[in-house]
Amino acid sequence: MLRNKSLNPAEQPEVPEEYGEVFGGTGGVPYQVFAYAPNRITRVTVWHRQFVDGIQFETEAGVLPRIGGMGKHRDVRQETFELGPDEFLTGVTVEYWNYIDRITFHTNKGSHGPFGGEGGHVTRTLHAPPGRAVRGFKGRHWELVDSIQLMI
Repeated sequence: MLRNKSLNPAEQPEVPEEYGEVFGGTGGVPYQVFAYAPNRITRVTVWHRQFVDGIQFETEAGVLPRIGGMGKHRDVRQETFELGPDEFLTGVTVEYWNYIDRITFHTNKGSHGPFGGEGGHVTRTLHAPPGRAVRGFKGRHWELVDSIQLMI
């Protein structure tokens, strides 16, 4: 990992670690999107219709790179939700097969979603360990979100 030499080692941003299994298909190319501590995810935008086309996260420091696309179809829906000042992501429920068909985001205050189509053949819930927040995601994507894994 490259470190910014101008920072004191105690001030270095911590890179989140992968947590749990990867769920979804094997297509697309790898992605890894996360917030460096002490930043946290504050807003989530999802583009969806039959599948989860794309997801974008925002932190106090700015917008993170988008996962997937902004809509493979003309009538794709775009929905955004914001997390409260003391709210943080704790996990997701995904329904998938070759792509992420549907996703629900879980926080310490409740759930947001589901976003996407009627659902895939397999349903899995991914949760961070107690007391830990989800700081990002890793997986595969292209025009759609193919797979997803937690980063804590």
